[in-house]
Amino acid sequence: MEISGRGRAAELAKLLLGVQEPDQPTTKKYTKAEGQSDRVQISEQAKELQRIKALTNQPDQTRAEHVERLRRAIDNGTYTVQGRSVGDAIIRHALTDTVL
Repeated sequence: MEISGRGRAAELAKLLLGVQEPDQPTTKKYTKAEGQSDRVQISEQAKELQRIKALTNQPDQTRAEHVERLRRAIDNGTYTVQGRSVGDAIIRHALTDTVL
């Protein structure tokens, strides 16, 4: 298996945030003049990606409550599956995958 960074997530970031392909490495050697220090600037796009990543790491209380309700319904034997809803979700998921 080869990991190239060209998967669906990379394509999605490129579409939504306009992420550019990284520049090819150069063979030029740079020397730092005395008295100067290095400086790093983070682009607005990178800041936005960091913000999105931080949001995904936060716990989702609503989802946790929903999962707990489902767990109790399954344990009680009251959980019923609606075939049409499951089928709709599968089709929606498949269509989303083909677009991305």
